Amino acid sequence: MVRNKYFYYLFLLNATINLINYVPRILITDRFDGALMSILVSIPVGTLIMFGFIKLIQKFPGQGLPEIFQSVMPKWISGILLVLYGLGWYFSSVITLVSFVDITTRYISPDVSPYIVLMGFLAVVALSARLDSESILYGLEMILYITVPLIAYMSWRVFSNPYFSWDAVRQIITHAWNMPNYGTVAAATYIFTGYVNMVVFNRIFNQFRVRYIWAIVAVSIVTLLISIFAPIGILGAAGAGGHVYPAFSTIDALRIRYFIIERMIYVFYVAYMCLSLVNSIVHWHVGKELILGGFGLTGDKGKSMDKKRKIEWWILVLFSLITFGTSLIVNQYILNDMAIVFLDVRFAGEFLLIALLFYAVWMKRRKRRKKA
Repeated sequence: MVRNKYFYYLFLLNATINLINYVPRILITDRFDGALMSILVSIPVGTLIMFGFIKLIQKFPGQGLPEIFQSVMPKWISGILLVLYGLGWYFSSVITLVSFVDITTRYISPDVSPYIVLMGFLAVVALSARLDSESILYGLEMILYITVPLIAYMSWRVFSNPYFSWDAVRQIITHAWNMPNYGTVAAATYIFTGYVNMVVFNRIFNQFRVRYIWAIVAVSIVTLLISIFAPIGILGAAGAGGHVYPAFSTIDALRIRYFIIERMIYVFYVAYMCLSLVNSIVHWHVGKELILGGFGLTGDKGKSMDKKRKIEWWILVLFSLITFGTSLIVNQYILNDMAIVFLDVRFAGEFLLIALLFYAVWMKRRKRRKKA
């Protein structure tokens, strides 16, 4: 069993990934059309969804979503739902991995084949996703201890830069009262979505409790403001919208004066390569466990465990082939569209997840009353 602090690590992993991937791009695209109001709306909405999920999952100590659904639903319904949620969560890692390969080609090593880079990433992610849940959380803890201080330092360097344009930030703030839209709110609420990993990791928590919701809210606000204002301050209110990866373009404009590495982007790249790989490992692990649960493979002893181990290899091979195939087909425009569709569907899927957990709690109480 693990301690409650690992829940905060799962949230923090998802929050830090928000600084580089598709969320800043979506927010910056709508910077004149309601992005700030969307952020303002996303904070209470995301907090309420996360709080509701926490309260509901606490009713099922030591159980993951497969065990919960199978105890209150027919097998075929729970199986379909688990497979869909597993594929949905895995799809997030596809976008992350393909995007990071594109980032590697653009900013770090344009001469190396992106497919070689991707195969290396896939080997690390697929093999690590087979580890038990506790080992993955311990690895996540070490990575966060290394990367979060670096990210905090680089964020400070951005906002303390003499060339940072506060006038550009003020220009965006003048559009703060423009009406939000569904897509931008869905993107902004993704920062809270790390809690979804608890659908599997809840199995290994002992008396799961979350006390410092205010700290999660504070980190969410700071992260969202950094993700939109840092590129705008460095690249300009108009210029920020012309970059595919605003965070990397922003960091590429900075340098380290008194360090062995002059370009800060190399430090930024290494930090986010580690975070992207760990994020994908967590998502593949959760997606794999949900799909296995959808096929009724939740046993951890004897023949059931042996069968589960064999089938999970096929699932991870399939995950790898889909990711590699996606990298062959998509370009940056299709990838951006995929990210938008994923965020929109994910937002609706989280409301459905809350409703399903409400139903599970209601069914659990109903069975208790019948027994009494």
